[in-house]
Amino acid sequence: MPKFEIVPGLRVVTRDAWGANGNYPRLGAKVARSRRTHVFIHHTVMVDTDDTPNIWDRDADIFKMMRRLQTVRAEDLGADVPYNFVAFLTKGGGLTICEGRGEDRAGAHTKGHNTAAVAVSFAGDFHDVDIENIEVARRMPLLSFFLGWLKYSASHEDYGDFTPLKRLGTLQPEGRRVFFHRDVKNTDCPGAKLEQHLKQVDFIDPEG
Repeated sequence: MPKFEIVPGLRVVTRDAWGANGNYPRLGAKVARSRRTHVFIHHTVMVDTDDTPNIWDRDADIFKMMRRLQTVRAEDLGADVPYNFVAFLTKGGGLTICEGRGEDRAGAHTKGHNTAAVAVSFAGDFHDVDIENIEVARRMPLLSFFLGWLKYSASHEDYGDFTPLKRLGTLQPEGRRVFFHRDVKNTDCPGAKLEQHLKQVDFIDPEG
């Protein structure tokens, strides 16, 4: 399947399009879409190798990172991307969302929440690596449109016709719409440089 755009600047890339290694098939038990109630945000702590380590300039580097994520935690999380989706801040202010296990498979991201929650992990290190605030803030509306697309549509002519995750976002922490990994575990994830902007995030229907 090809890449497709939800709104200008927000692109979704399927497993086929980023070249998932067929030796490592998609893992995770099938999950009824009606069971998805909340979203967890993570960061991968794995950065780009150029002088803007949290900004991704080339599709080749994005796709290479996705294939790396298929095996990076194979011993304890299984040989597949542990997250449902991985978000890449791209050059020019865009956001590319790559399909990991997808919206209808259990993840291996947050103990106790791998079935009911959808995990979106930002590619990079948002705790120890510097990034300008504006670079993160300008992508939060795009993340809101992506989450809204899952909740209100989850379909596209280049993706398929699916039932939306209508209950997504009905469970939320106090004061914001999405959970941080550190809400349930002693960790810095998803990183202070990302967290401070996530209060902007909502579930916005891209169709208005």
